[in-house]
Amino acid sequence: MPEKIDVNELGRSVDPKSLSNEQLVDALRDGLADGGGKDIDPSLFARLVKSTGKGQLEAVMSSEVRRSVLDAIFGRMAEFYSSKGSSAKRQVVHWHVTGAPAGDSDDYQTAMQHGVCEVDEALTEEPRTELSMDGVQFLKIVTNNASPVTLFMTRKIKVSGDIGFATALQKMFTIPSA
Repeated sequence: MPEKIDVNELGRSVDPKSLSNEQLVDALRDGLADGGGKDIDPSLFARLVKSTGKGQLEAVMSSEVRRSVLDAIFGRMAEFYSSKGSSAKRQVVHWHVTGAPAGDSDDYQTAMQHGVCEVDEALTEEPRTELSMDGVQFLKIVTNNASPVTLFMTRKIKVSGDIGFATALQKMFTIPSA
């Protein structure tokens, strides 16, 4: 196996289950270095998440590469925002991705208004809804590999605030799938 594995190549033709947790984490670290998340094909990343075992996803989301993965996803969220259902009123969502290595959560804010989605790491505005989930569930949702409604019903996602708005969020984004 080559020293460096391109993240797109991982999604395209490498069985991630053939890699050790360390090799997978290293590949993601290399692929996301220096803003490399913009070069990752979202459909290939979705395929990678789909074909990666839960234990490996847990290893990624409990490693030092976790924040780079989350930053890459949130950094491109505006690209996938669809202005369907767009409102003149500012709609704010707080995302809490639990299970960070230090035991905290990684928090992000998305604010949608007039067909534009802004992402910030600071939770500065009153949210219409808040979503809280572990890193593996987050990866599965943003890659269309899990149903947010099912995860909510099985208590793997916690929602506070406007639950109806939270269920409509999925329709507001064009979510890449495998």
